[in-house]
Amino acid sequence: MSNLQYTSFSYLFRSFFLVFFLGFYFTKSNAQVVAGDTIPPIVDSASMESIYLDSDTVFVDSTAFLDTTQPATDVSNVETSVPKGTWTFQGSSTINTSQSQFSNWQGGGQNSISLSTMLNMSLSYISETFSWESTLDAGYGLMLQGSSGRWFKNDDRFEITTKIGKKASKSWYYTALLTPSTQFQPGYMSEFDTVPISSFFAPGYVVASLGFDYNPSTKLSVFLGPVTSKNTFVLDQNLADQGAYGVEAAKYDYFTGEMLSPGKKHRSETGGYMRIVFNEPRIVKNIGLQSKLELFSNYLYKPGNIDVDFENTFTLKVNEYISTTMILHFIYDDDIQIALDPLGLRTGPRLQFKEVLAVGLLITL
Repeated sequence: MSNLQYTSFSYLFRSFFLVFFLGFYFTKSNAQVVAGDTIPPIVDSASMESIYLDSDTVFVDSTAFLDTTQPATDVSNVETSVPKGTWTFQGSSTINTSQSQFSNWQGGGQNSISLSTMLNMSLSYISETFSWESTLDAGYGLMLQGSSGRWFKNDDRFEITTKIGKKASKSWYYTALLTPSTQFQPGYMSEFDTVPISSFFAPGYVVASLGFDYNPSTKLSVFLGPVTSKNTFVLDQNLADQGAYGVEAAKYDYFTGEMLSPGKKHRSETGGYMRIVFNEPRIVKNIGLQSKLELFSNYLYKPGNIDVDFENTFTLKVNEYISTTMILHFIYDDDIQIALDPLGLRTGPRLQFKEVLAVGLLITL
């Protein structure tokens, strides 16, 4: 493992350790009473007459009043507790397959088979003053088409998001967020190519942000991060030398073509970040929607060219075990250059689009 790879994974490990340590600390501190606290004692006030509250004329027993004229009682040795926070786990997985076969078919066609799986999990802790939420979103799919005998991936993604929030008001939290994302295996432009255009952490993205999270309900989260670091990793040296995914390309001698310096495997950007997540399990009968929009603007370089990542997942639940899933994914990144001609002589940023439609087995975790 190279020094940069070691540094990258060491950075991820330390970041996750810090986030989980803070989460553990706050969950513990929210679930216990500090020794030494004092409360006024409850005394018998038989001489007091019953009264009524101003709202809804609710009767109050006089014996429930506190006598504040008496000295406070030390409860440092009294075992008591405040309402604890709530842990919530949700998860689902789908296994999908499709197959087609042709024999003497006049209209033509190629035999094919595809397999794919998706995994979504979330773990959250919410108390009166604190929230901690972590999610995992992963998917992988393979396809075999024609007589080439080579499996070709048609879906590959892996993303973890964890955020810690301290309640500021009814729906607002001071929040720290960390999101690493990448893919599992090398990807190719077509099934006949042998040179990969992507691999594990090539590219890989790590977004670390400090800001505010607006949570008016469990279905909607709007995160605003004015202080954000977006890090792009390209750990494949061949791709780094080409300047893929916005990293600095290798430098060559103009006359001899000799490499003067290799391409850099890491690029860091500082800017503003917005993340909107909407999850509606039932927009209409048996159809759910999970939508995620991420926007990033680099403060120091072309701030008007905003990176956009917009993903929508529709789930049609046929019954308890069978579901249909459709994913629509749009990406625009001004730093990613797309070939505009077959030879790649002209390149430029373009809107990227991916659509996945699958029917298969639904497993609720």
